[in-house]
Formats: sequence, structure tokens, C-alpha cells
Amino acid sequence: MMANISEAEAAAKTEFGLSSRGAHNHLHKRAWEFFEKCLATPWSPESPDGVVNLGVAENAMMHQEVKDFVEQNTKVDPVSQLTYGSGPKGSPRLKKALASFLNAQFDPRSPVDHGDIIVMAGVTSVIDALAWAICDDGEGIIIPQPFYTGFAFDIPTRARGVVIPAPFQDIEDYKGFDDVFDARMNAKTLANALEQAASKGIKAKAVILTNPHNPLGRCYSVEAIKEIARFCGHHQLHLISDEIYAKSVFSNPKAPDAVPFTSILSLDLADLIDSRLVHVAYGASKDFCANGLRLGMLYTQNKGVMEAVSSTSMLGWPPYILQDIWAAMLENKSYLDSFLETNQRLLAEQYAITTQFLDEQGIPYFANSNAGMFLWIDLRRLLAGVHSTEEALPELSRRKLSAEQVEKYLEREQVIFNKCAENKVLLASGSAFLTEEFGWFRLTFTPPREALLVGLERLRTAFEQLGRP
Repeated sequence: MMANISEAEAAAKTEFGLSSRGAHNHLHKRAWEFFEKCLATPWSPESPDGVVNLGVAENAMMHQEVKDFVEQNTKVDPVSQLTYGSGPKGSPRLKKALASFLNAQFDPRSPVDHGDIIVMAGVTSVIDALAWAICDDGEGIIIPQPFYTGFAFDIPTRARGVVIPAPFQDIEDYKGFDDVFDARMNAKTLANALEQAASKGIKAKAVILTNPHNPLGRCYSVEAIKEIARFCGHHQLHLISDEIYAKSVFSNPKAPDAVPFTSILSLDLADLIDSRLVHVAYGASKDFCANGLRLGMLYTQNKGVMEAVSSTSMLGWPPYILQDIWAAMLENKSYLDSFLETNQRLLAEQYAITTQFLDEQGIPYFANSNAGMFLWIDLRRLLAGVHSTEEALPELSRRKLSAEQVEKYLEREQVIFNKCAENKVLLASGSAFLTEEFGWFRLTFTPPREALLVGLERLRTAFEQLGRP
């Protein structure tokens, strides 16, 4: 039950006849309103004045291949697709296809059984359902920083869970973003976050691990995953492994020793954590270039969690016809292998194009990425108005800034975002990912090739207008 609502929330509650939670969400959870306006006219050769979206994690490189497959393989079966069918937990066909896919592609230590899978309307729905099933109101989920911006929506909006950020800059010997993937540093930051949450009266119930990482575009080592599992097992916390970018791992010649993807399903964690506390989320949005299908899955061996999540599954029941589309892609092994291989090749090519642009423009970025569809770019000098590499940057770490300085840099971050938007190209501000230092932005490099090149040129113009030499 919500308490101490603000005056604005109380006013909205009275004016519109809302509940307290409805009034809160009315004022604070309008996540897509801005994007609905900005992306109303996306760039295309037929709409050259449209917006190039380099801010949202959407892979459009293989939309034509997905379109062709759907048109060639979609058949409407009134009995299985236009009725209540087998219920809201996922079609037997898709769950069996997903189990086969996980067994073939994720190298699980024990075979995945389709009975331990539930299909939902995207990984957002999976995280929401898990937060609702695991957390009482005001209880929290720990997430290492920086993290996917959507978690700040998925966890509190319906479930009333609390996001507990786990900062690394509070840890002695912190040197940079490489530490986000270090086993020892993860153990320290998770312990610190747990302690800080307890001091505020917030009980932590889970940890979310995003592997491959969003927004940093790297994979966790086996040692780091095990250390996180050990921490969760010791404190009896659920461990949610979000592996939605599992097959979006590509070859980066500049990072020949980059850590490959390892699914948590493939590891022997028996001495570290109860298997009933480990849950895996996966979806069609990223690896299958189909955000709009809105299909995700939860794998769990915890029957209690499965039944709790299932109890609300009618509220996000994916259409059977969409489930059959994904199932058809998973079942067609030759198509699947070719699709994933082509996507990984294109990811590598467009990563190379984008990093070459950044190098030519003198824009640093978190290097040696090999996963995901984005780059974590460093615009700290632009943010701070420091153009010479000889001149030292001012302090940009949130924890070392006054409230007035935080507000100033938030405004400057917005200036950069707005200037890009004026040039009809979108970036994602680092603050949306709760990064600990101002001046970082996420750049998605997976629109169609022609759109990427237009978007990069628009970024160059925006940066010049902002005063970069």
C-alpha cells in the first residue's frame, strides 16, 4: 500500500478518480510519450526528413528477412490460433521449440524441459511478473550499475518493487567500467548495495544479471557469474539472468580475447546456490530482430515461482499466431543457423563502421565490445565544455557532486540530447541507465545500413554545433 503521496499525486487522484498507485503512475511512468512523438516519422529513403533512431535498442538490420519469413510461413489455424487453445502460459509448440533452442544454443548443464518454460509478452513482462511474484511492496532487486533503463519501469510500476542500484565507484580500487565484469568487484558492490538497502529499511529479494551487458556490450566471465551466484546463494536471494542478447555476440578483431557468452544454464552452481533461486529470461526482440513481436520466456525450476507467475499470465497473453511465428523460426534449423550467423556478421560490420566514425571524430568509447547492438560513448568533454585533450576534465562522478552540480550536468546532458534531436537523430542519455558519471551516452548501431550512415553524419553536425572543434 502506498503512503505519503505527493500533493500532485493527491490532486490527480481527486481530479481523475484514481487510486494512489494510478495517480503515481499517471505522473511518473509515462515512459513512451516522448518516443511516440519523436519516432512518429522514422527515417527511410522515402522519408529523408524522418528521425534516425540511434537511441533505442532495436535491431532493424534483418527486418526484411523476418518480413519474408513471416509472409512465407504464416498460416491461420482457427482451432489453435483463434480460440483460447491451451491457455495463457504459452503454446506447447513454442515451449517445445524454445526448450530445443536452449538445449542446442545455450549448452545447458542439464536438459531444459519445456514444462519449466512460460511464454509472456516480452522480457519486460517477465521481469514485471518476477518482481510481482518475488517482492512484497517496498522490497527490492539489486542491479549493478549502469543498467538497462527499462528495469526502472519493469520493477516498480505494477509490482511496487524497489530498484536497488549497486554502484562500483563506492568500492575501493575502482578503476573504470572494466570492473563491472570483475568477479571480486561484483562481490563487493553487491554486498555494499545489500547493506545500504538494509540501512534504509529495504529488504532485497533478488539480483538481476544482464548477460550480455546492456549498455556496455560485453559478456560476463564464468568466474564473475559464479561469484554473483555465490553471493545470491549465501544471502538466499533470487538470481535473475537476463540473457536476451545471448546470440547477438559478434567477432571484434580489435578484441580477439573478448570474453564469449556463457549462459548461466551451462554452469555447475550446485555448491553456490539453490537451483530454485535461478531464473533465466529470454525473448525474440533482440537476437531475432523483432521487438514488435512482444514475445519473451521465463525458465525456472522453482514450481512456486512458476505458479505465482502463471496466476497473472492471463493479463499478458501473447497471441497464438505470434507464438507460432517464433516457433516456426526456431524449428527451421537451416533458417535459424543462417539467420543468426548473418545477424552476427552484420553486427560486426556495423560496429566497425560506427567505431571508425567515432575514431575519426576523436570521440572515445568503451572499447573491446563484442555483444549487443550499441556502443557506450564518452561525451564527457563535450558535456563539460573541455575540448582540449590536454585540459583535465572536471569531476563528473555523481557521488562527488553537490545537488546543484548534479542539476547543472543533467541540464547539460539534456542540451546534448536536444541538439541531436534537433538534427533528427536520437541518442540515449547515460543518466537513463543510472551511470555513475555524467557524460556517457548509448549509441545503437543497428538501424539499416543507409540509416546508420545518415545518423552518424547527423551526429557529426550536432557535435559541431555544440562547439566541438
